[in-house]
Amino acid sequence: MPRQTDPKNLERLLEAAADLFLVEGYDGASMQQLADSVGLHKSSLYHYVNGKEDLLGKLTSEAQTDAEINLAQAEEKSDKKEAMIDALTFAIDQTLNDLGKVSLVLRQKPDSVTGERITERRREYDRRLSAIIEAAQESGDVRSDIHPVLLSRLVNGMIAWLVEWYDPKRTRFDKEEIREAILSLIINGIVQPEGNNS
Repeated sequence: MPRQTDPKNLERLLEAAADLFLVEGYDGASMQQLADSVGLHKSSLYHYVNGKEDLLGKLTSEAQTDAEINLAQAEEKSDKKEAMIDALTFAIDQTLNDLGKVSLVLRQKPDSVTGERITERRREYDRRLSAIIEAAQESGDVRSDIHPVLLSRLVNGMIAWLVEWYDPKRTRFDKEEIREAILSLIINGIVQPEGNNS
């Protein structure tokens, strides 16, 4: 068991690990690289975590919990179109603002205990988002000619692709412009115009 000392050091370690995994890939990054990036001896890392898989679990659990809390808030809304747009807006903002952690969630395969847990939570997230979209279809706010599961995957795919190309230091578009562009594509592509939701 790791013995945590300073919570601020743990947070700094997690942020550095998210950045390192984003650049090097989870498999390509080493604990030595992480130690070097935060200016600690490698052995000191184990005061905070058990190893790379423990780091992976902590980083992804935080991101997935945030996403699940947002879905729960969206599910409570009576306006189904608003619920869908809120859920998707959060997904866009979370991806743009927490690129490293979201990338880890999206890229994991069920080939370890941690990977299986991440994948299962991701599947449940997809199921719940599909249900939100289906409710918006049933209320007449969203076009119903595309299956809600397929529609969820297509929209999610556009958001997930941000992890492949968005770099806040190099991308010419700022976060707000990207968010508004994605929402415009979604709203103009799948949301029924006002007065045409019969």
